[in-house]
Amino acid sequence: MDVVSLRTTRDTLKRNVPVIRLENDAELREIYKFERKLGQGSFGVVYEATHIETQTKWAIKVVCRPEAGSPKVKMLGHEINILKQVNHDCIIHLKEVYNTAKMIYLVTELCSGGELNQLLRRKKYFTEEETRHIICSLADAVVYLHKRDIVHRDLKLENILVKNSVDDNGKINIKVTDFGLSVQTGGVGIVNIMTEACGTLIYMAPEMMSGGGYSQWCDVWSIGVVMYMLLCGEPPFVSKTKESLLAEIMKKEVKFNQPIWAKVSDGAKNLLTCLLKVDPAYRMSANQILESPWITGDTNVPALPSNVLEMMRDHMEEEDGAQTLEDLSLTCSKDTLDPPLVPKEASTKKESNCARPAKLSPERNGRPGTSFISTKTNGEGLLQEHKNVSEIWGTSSSSSTQACVCVKSSKKLSAKQRRPQDKKDFSTRQKLAFDLSKTGNQRLSTSSKSRNSPCRPLSSSQISSHSEKLNK
Repeated sequence: MDVVSLRTTRDTLKRNVPVIRLENDAELREIYKFERKLGQGSFGVVYEATHIETQTKWAIKVVCRPEAGSPKVKMLGHEINILKQVNHDCIIHLKEVYNTAKMIYLVTELCSGGELNQLLRRKKYFTEEETRHIICSLADAVVYLHKRDIVHRDLKLENILVKNSVDDNGKINIKVTDFGLSVQTGGVGIVNIMTEACGTLIYMAPEMMSGGGYSQWCDVWSIGVVMYMLLCGEPPFVSKTKESLLAEIMKKEVKFNQPIWAKVSDGAKNLLTCLLKVDPAYRMSANQILESPWITGDTNVPALPSNVLEMMRDHMEEEDGAQTLEDLSLTCSKDTLDPPLVPKEASTKKESNCARPAKLSPERNGRPGTSFISTKTNGEGLLQEHKNVSEIWGTSSSSSTQACVCVKSSKKLSAKQRRPQDKKDFSTRQKLAFDLSKTGNQRLSTSSKSRNSPCRPLSSSQISSHSEKLNK
């Protein structure tokens, strides 16, 4: 397959278009020789002409000068002003403008292939390769216009000219023309929203028909209609009135029911679906058309979100998923950090299950015998419990003796499984802390739980002997 470049055209520098004043129409006949009629529009008639001095072929659009203040004056002024600004391979080239008292002559490059609509009628439909090249060229021209805040507003098959029927490479080269309804905005802000409905009905974007305001994305909808018609020969939505056409567009998405669509690739259908989105916020931009896999021919590239809003939505979903995982991880960590108050079994291994000895907590509020229990985890998932030395060893509060008791954590459970146990453990700890604060300096009871502890209670004689050594 012939891979189409992302940029099939070149953007050249802005140029100066001469505007020449003539005394009468006969003077122009001395410069150009008028030949066959190429077409006729609402503004005027287009003729093929030959420059007498250089013998080069051109097209001359002859327009009767409209009355001052009429809408046609404004439209003609827009077209001339925009064509003087642009210089792109896929946009019609304006050579010069001649003015007389009654007529205006626009000299443009000649497109001998005629209108794209005429070629479609002869061919019935275009192949995907032909359509790909045409849509790539059309999107490239629209990107160029939109970068300059120019909205065409009347893109259709009749306003796309064919430079030659087929070039040496078998490709159809096009030129965008007829900028009478075009407008140059001040940007894409809300103050530059357009409200005037204009253009040809079957190519008109739904937001333009609804009257609620529209932006440059109306041109993208028109590109989608053109592409659809090139591939099957019929428009995607048809109706006699604007109201009924809008209702048809709003109630259903674009369909591919004709038999011809069985031969069209899924990539082309996916692109059409992105172009013919009813909501312009979810519609693909002209620049994204050039980057789509169907245009580039790179089928290995995953499909990208069609617009900024979908990209933001996908990003937010990813963040929500990551946050959910993080919350679950934190919940599990908190649940795992809750140990049973009384150690099950002391570790007898020589390897360092405790990262470092834990300093016993000092007495709280200056009261002897007050217990403070803290719990930490080391890198190997083991739990450390620190108890006041006055309760374990029966010594005074000034003792600097340190102890480290390491126990293996119980089997990890899920957050839901541990919650009932957590409540039970919490109640147990509250009760035990209360009992310890009441007993003061009395030694711990030698219950079955104490017998399981690696730290045995000392006898009264051992406590007295140990206290004497410390006082010395």
